[in-house]
Amino acid sequence: MKAAVVREYNKITIEEIPMPELEEEEALIQVTHIGVCGSDVHIYEGKLAANYPVIPGHEFSGILAAIKTQKYPSLKVGQNVVAHPLTSCGVCDLCITGRENICAQVRIPGVHTAGCFAEYIKVPANKVYPIPEGMDLKLAAMVEPLAVAVHDVRKSGLKIGQSAYIIGGGPIGILTAMIAKAAGASRAAIGEINDYRIRFMKELGLEVVDLRETNLEKAVSALTDNKGFDVVFEDSGAGAAFDDMIKAAKIGGTIMLVGMPDKKQPVDITACAKRELHLIGCRIHPQIDYSAALDIVKSGEFNNQIERLITHTFSFNQVEEVMEFAVKDQEHVKIILEVRN
Repeated sequence: MKAAVVREYNKITIEEIPMPELEEEEALIQVTHIGVCGSDVHIYEGKLAANYPVIPGHEFSGILAAIKTQKYPSLKVGQNVVAHPLTSCGVCDLCITGRENICAQVRIPGVHTAGCFAEYIKVPANKVYPIPEGMDLKLAAMVEPLAVAVHDVRKSGLKIGQSAYIIGGGPIGILTAMIAKAAGASRAAIGEINDYRIRFMKELGLEVVDLRETNLEKAVSALTDNKGFDVVFEDSGAGAAFDDMIKAAKIGGTIMLVGMPDKKQPVDITACAKRELHLIGCRIHPQIDYSAALDIVKSGEFNNQIERLITHTFSFNQVEEVMEFAVKDQEHVKIILEVRN
């Protein structure tokens, strides 16, 4: 099969590699659509550690090509499917309490194991979800980033009527604003400096803080009656954001650490302590949140907005061009690779 392999920084090539061999309770998915995540780009650039050489990717949809299972007889070859993209030990305290995303033995495709930038990917059978007949496979590839937003909002404990501020208007930031509003947030404002994304988000009907034109403290004061936001989602990983997240949070508020910086960042711990801020780390998502994200897509309520996030579609054979585009271009939101239409 064909797979895109990163063997060294800033170089990705399509190679012929052996097909995965299935063991019991494993499934083989023929990949049709791949979402390009910021972490894939960081692995390509060498800014995020991975087990090189590596096949990137963890956002995908496809067709169930083969399966060895006694436990899931309802899964049938030929079904259109998606899959929760991580594995864990399954027996530790974290796994058995639904926090397998932070298991010490967690393995994420595209980082620790072969990812979905390939014609086929092997996954555990218990991670596979059929999607409804007629659902667009391109849309289905968006379930994974939506699951990140679901996890982050759930973990934040956001309550009905509370306010949220999201730092960074990338796909995760936009989806987080959507889920926060759906969860009952009185407002979910997104701070951004990229002109294209500011215009894009306004066209989606989202509330945007244009940080090129307004001082953050003044914007926070105006939007929250001088109280600060109840929950701040730091989704950018950018250096300046670690000061902004503290400035935006209300006294006693919550900060969700979602973005992954490429180096250690200083944080004003004294300010956090004096204001009793809650700093909560987030890593990908457990399976229960992935399942919830799929249910949201099945409902169709937000699908028009989710589909609009896909601003660029490329052929899988263009993967080298795509990675360069993702690094350099400032006018895109979500890129999808089509392996098979």
